[in-house]
Amino acid sequence: MPEGAVVGLVKTCTDINDKLKALTLDIGQDEDVTIVTNAPNVGSRTVGKKLAVATVGTEVEGVIVSKRSIGGTMSEGMLLDSTGLGWGSGASGNAALMPDSVEIGASPPVTKPRLDAGAASEPTTSSAATDKKKAKEEAKAAAKAAREARKEMKSKGGKGGAEAESAVSAEVDDDTNFLLYFSLAMSRVAKVGVGSNGLANGT
Repeated sequence: MPEGAVVGLVKTCTDINDKLKALTLDIGQDEDVTIVTNAPNVGSRTVGKKLAVATVGTEVEGVIVSKRSIGGTMSEGMLLDSTGLGWGSGASGNAALMPDSVEIGASPPVTKPRLDAGAASEPTTSSAATDKKKAKEEAKAAAKAAREARKEMKSKGGKGGAEAESAVSAEVDDDTNFLLYFSLAMSRVAKVGVGSNGLANGT
């Protein structure tokens, strides 16, 4: 256990960029401290949770923690993971969560504690990213349906083949344009018309 490690209460969490976050923590001193971290389990849900903090001057694995600018924000310490705390278990790189029963400013437990209910870590993949992935899969499925409708129209010599063709001619290349592509595909399919059997109805 590093000498100088304390338990801190997260009061705010602000994104600096895609990877870095700035936390304001109460560590039981006169003033709160700001710590910049890239721990993947830290996020908005971490506010109100207690984490293990290495204050300035603490030696962690042979390195002295110092006050320095990270991502343009002054960091006054660092968060500790299970490895830094000397625990025999726990995910390396994840900020070590403390039970609510541990007092602010106290030394972290010498062994990994059982967390209180609701003290689960922040998920590394946000729900927004999950929803976006699901929407992308749905867009591809809609494009496939339109492609099959276009083939059916071409086989029947219908007039809707060209319209369905334009709706599915391009693949979704990235996360920026897939929603626009999805809307285009659906609008084209709507013009062609889809019957109860899943095939396009020519007009």
